[in-house]
Amino acid sequence: MDRNWIKNESIFKGNKPMNKLLDENINRVWSSLIIDEFLKNSVTQFYLSPGMRNAPLIAAMTYAQSLNQKISIVLCMDERAAGYRALGYTKATGLPAVLLCTSGSAMANYMPAVVEAKKSNLPLIILSADRPPELTFCDDNQTMDQTKFYGDFVQGEMNLGAPSIEISPLALTSSLSNLIHKSLFPQKGPVHLNCAFREPLENTRQNIPESYLDLAKNQIERQGPSTRYMNLNTTPAQKDCEEIVQILKNTKTALLVIGSLNPYEETQTVKEFVKLLNWPTYFDVSSSLKYQFNLTDNALPTLDHPEVQEALIKNPPETVFHIGGRLTSKHYYTFLKQVPSINLITLSLNKEKEDPSHHTKIRINADINSTLKALIQTLKELNITTPFAEKKLDLSFESFTKQKIELIDNGPLAYPSVSKMIIENILDNSCLYIGNSTVVRSFDAYFSYNTRKNLTIATNRGVSGIEGFIASSCGFIDGKQKELYLVIGDVAFIHDLNSLYFLKDLKIPLKIILINNDGGGIFTLLPIHKEKDVLDYITSPHGQTFEKAAGLVGIDYIPVKEKKDLLLGLKKLESIDRHCLMEIFFDHKTNRSVYDKLKTIKL
Repeated sequence: MDRNWIKNESIFKGNKPMNKLLDENINRVWSSLIIDEFLKNSVTQFYLSPGMRNAPLIAAMTYAQSLNQKISIVLCMDERAAGYRALGYTKATGLPAVLLCTSGSAMANYMPAVVEAKKSNLPLIILSADRPPELTFCDDNQTMDQTKFYGDFVQGEMNLGAPSIEISPLALTSSLSNLIHKSLFPQKGPVHLNCAFREPLENTRQNIPESYLDLAKNQIERQGPSTRYMNLNTTPAQKDCEEIVQILKNTKTALLVIGSLNPYEETQTVKEFVKLLNWPTYFDVSSSLKYQFNLTDNALPTLDHPEVQEALIKNPPETVFHIGGRLTSKHYYTFLKQVPSINLITLSLNKEKEDPSHHTKIRINADINSTLKALIQTLKELNITTPFAEKKLDLSFESFTKQKIELIDNGPLAYPSVSKMIIENILDNSCLYIGNSTVVRSFDAYFSYNTRKNLTIATNRGVSGIEGFIASSCGFIDGKQKELYLVIGDVAFIHDLNSLYFLKDLKIPLKIILINNDGGGIFTLLPIHKEKDVLDYITSPHGQTFEKAAGLVGIDYIPVKEKKDLLLGLKKLESIDRHCLMEIFFDHKTNRSVYDKLKTIKL
């Protein structure tokens, strides 16, 4: 985190900082200390859902904003949408975002985003207001037990009870500083701060001992966080790096796998390592590197093509080095299960097992970039320059890939042609947020023979839910401050319709590409499609189009019903400097026919 601005600047001015709030009541004093400590830890992005019980925190937050423009407050009426918007921000930046809500069910609506943040290693901070114990445990209005609410889905929790002069300002701020640190190290993830406020919630004045106010004032006036934690990267010991390098050097045939990487992560070191090894490499779409390499760069097509998986099973690598998180394709793990003799090495900073095949032989539980830099340095120190050039698998996908491309180009409008045309026509260096189910699998299956495209890719693959994608995209724009393309299915769009209201105040364009095939099309591609009675329910057909949804929030609308119109639609989408919805229509039957034909092409 960038703390340079903290060193010479306090968010409070004058000899008696924040007198307006410190002179009011104990709730306002504590709230001022909490917001001050967040800002001193460079936590500046707040997603606020209104209420009365969180009024003291809102007062402190808005007053701080009046003194320092570095704090950003985004008003979010719906807590579930707020959770996903905050998730998008932290996915774009890697920095903590604060979710602030009132007591009761409000914080429960954050749960889907909290679970996604936990599984994706993203530093969300939930700041929930609460009623005091004497109200909570007598079934007073709008109460529930908010302690330990998120269970194992948070990696830290803080609940000091209702504000009291018995607890010193330093105890409050140093504990909060520690909680913020827990959201960032050793791995990033969500944490929860619960604040139980007794009345008054407004600015009614109460007598507070001068000695206590002096302590609060001193804490606010001091430079920097209550406790400054060094920003550490975890790296394997030198002997471990040497062991890994020797394994890589001595293996006869090998496969490099680049799994999920968070969009805020720097990828230059990963690319350097890929080029140094020069191994056959499988790139997941969520790595943001998939489209920067092609078949001529030793990149492999997706294992969702049965022929690719079968070829790897027949000619298995001796060693697989998997960098990053879980892959989109389940067939990768099927392949690993069928060849248990593979020496599987994984590198990822995640305390979870994250091993669906159950065949990992060595787990490097460390920061990816610092570890790869250490491995590259070890190679240099051991004078191992190009030991990997001959570690090729007996595989050839050139003819196979060209035939697939030709079939898609000559076929009807369907998922394969949509993802291919978007990737080939979107501008270099664009940001692309990809929905789940068939959408993400379609983009993961896209493969180029000789083109390259540099794109920042984001998707919510922690628990692979379909909700919250519009909100997440808005949050990603908050973080990147750059226009974004969102590709989303119709059911996912319906799940997050209320997040369209964010577009009213979002200044940077969100360009939504909505694929409408009247329900959950992924199920028509699975064996369950033979059970029509079940399929009619599981696909959730809705019979809706969404031009009126675009009109409701006042954004441009582009319908696409023929393949020939798709390119024109994409060009128009590119030229418009404002929010826009492009709706692409095709049916399940046509889409399935394309996938069936693709399966007829063999190696």
